[in-house]
Amino acid sequence: MIVAGFESLDELRYLISKKVPGLFIPSWMGSNTEVFRIIHESNYEGIVCTDNEGGYASWVVKGYPSPAEVGRMLEDAGNYRRVYDLYRDMAYKLRTLGINLNLAPVVDLYHPDNYVIGGKGRAYSHSPDRVIVGAELFRKAHEVEGVGVVFKHFVGQGRSVGDPHDRKSIYPFGWEQLNEDLKPFSYFITTGARYIMVSHVSIPILDEEFPISLSKKIISGLLREKLGFSGKVITDDIRMSAVEEEFGFEEAVRLSLEAGVDYVLISRGMDRIEWALRLMGEL
Repeated sequence: MIVAGFESLDELRYLISKKVPGLFIPSWMGSNTEVFRIIHESNYEGIVCTDNEGGYASWVVKGYPSPAEVGRMLEDAGNYRRVYDLYRDMAYKLRTLGINLNLAPVVDLYHPDNYVIGGKGRAYSHSPDRVIVGAELFRKAHEVEGVGVVFKHFVGQGRSVGDPHDRKSIYPFGWEQLNEDLKPFSYFITTGARYIMVSHVSIPILDEEFPISLSKKIISGLLREKLGFSGKVITDDIRMSAVEEEFGFEEAVRLSLEAGVDYVLISRGMDRIEWALRLMGEL
C-alpha cells in the first residue's frame, strides 16, 4: 500500500478524493494549518503520519528536545517522568491535529562519524539500553494519547557511511556491531511493536546486492523470520537517492513489495504516486 506525501493543498485534496491508504505530512507542509483543516473536514479514515522525533526532525509540532538531548536527560532516572510528560504532550498535540501515526522514535545507535543521525541529534545514545529507555517512554506516551509509533531505521543507519537522502549508504561493520544495532529492534519486537521503518542502508554481510528496503533476505529473512516481527513494515521515503537513482523509481517500488514491505512511503511527485497506486490497484 502507498503512504503519499504532497506539495500543495490541491494535491492533498486529490489524494483524499482517491482514498489513498495513507497520507504523509512532509516538512514543507507541516506548518500549514490548512492541511489539518482539510483532512479533518474530509473525514479521511486512513493513516495520517509525519516525522515528529523532537529536535531537528519535527515537521509538525516543534519545541521538544531532540533524542540526543533526551538521552542526556536520561542519565538521571529522576528525569524519566519529565521525559514521559514531554512526549505525552507532543502526542496529544499531534492527535488533536488528526495525526494518528508518528514516524518515530529513532532507535539507531549514535556514532560520531554519522551525519544524518548522530550529527543532527537524532540518536538517544551509543548505548542500546539507553536507546530502549528513551524509545519506550516515547511509545508509552504516544499510546496513552492514541497515536501509533514507528520504530526506525531498521537497521544500522546510525553507524552507516553516507546519507541515503543523497547517495548510497553502507554499513561497514561486522556481526558484533550489527547485533548491538539490532538489540533495540529485538526488544520492541518482543514487546509488541506494530510498525517498523526499513532504511535504504546497504549491509554487505547480509545482502551484497540490495539495500535493506529492497532486500527479501533482510526483510523476510531477518526481520520477519529470525526476529519474529509480525507487524507492518514501511519503507523510508522511496524517493531517496540511495534507491531511486541506483535502481529507478518503478523498480525500487516493485523490489520493496517483493521483499515483503507493507507500505511504500512516497514523499512527493504525483506522477510517481499515481503510478504506484495503479500498480497496487489502489487507483
